[in-house]
Amino acid sequence: MDRPTYSHDPRGVSPVIGVVLLLSITVLLAATVGGFVLNETVDLDDRTPTVARSTGSFVTGPSGGCGENTVEIRHAGGDSVPADEIEIAVRLPDTGTRARLVDLPVAGTALSASNTDDPDNVVYDYCVGGVIAEGGQPWSAGRTITFQLNAGGGTVEPGDAIDVRVVHAPSNGVLAAVELTARR
Repeated sequence: MDRPTYSHDPRGVSPVIGVVLLLSITVLLAATVGGFVLNETVDLDDRTPTVARSTGSFVTGPSGGCGENTVEIRHAGGDSVPADEIEIAVRLPDTGTRARLVDLPVAGTALSASNTDDPDNVVYDYCVGGVIAEGGQPWSAGRTITFQLNAGGGTVEPGDAIDVRVVHAPSNGVLAAVELTARR
């Protein structure tokens, strides 16, 4: 009886080794990319606080300490938010102008150039109030954010609209969105 002969030719092993090497490289690459992606994701603890309700007023005539064209946003319920985590986005849809108040709170009641991204000169620099002024307090139920529009940047007439977004800076989430109509 003839016994089968086995060849010791190394060529038959090469495709198997090649497949094993390709699979190993693929798994290693997937693990490396996956680890990088998981490390770069947003921290789940940086959630946007919940402000359950907020109300606002917009008065074109004289109104308290700031004078005319005053916007006041009142926190009416929900989480308390530190003033240094707040930014204010302002848009006047009727004129297409906009501004953003940043680096809050301010030390007194005036904004500096570092506190505004205001190419349209929407916000009056010398009158902010509530939790974004005087060193700030947390924005919590019953507390307000107050600022004045710049009459020199285009006076707002009764009936004009203003959109205000109170933004949580660390998460870039919107805490409050208020659409107001100017009244006298």
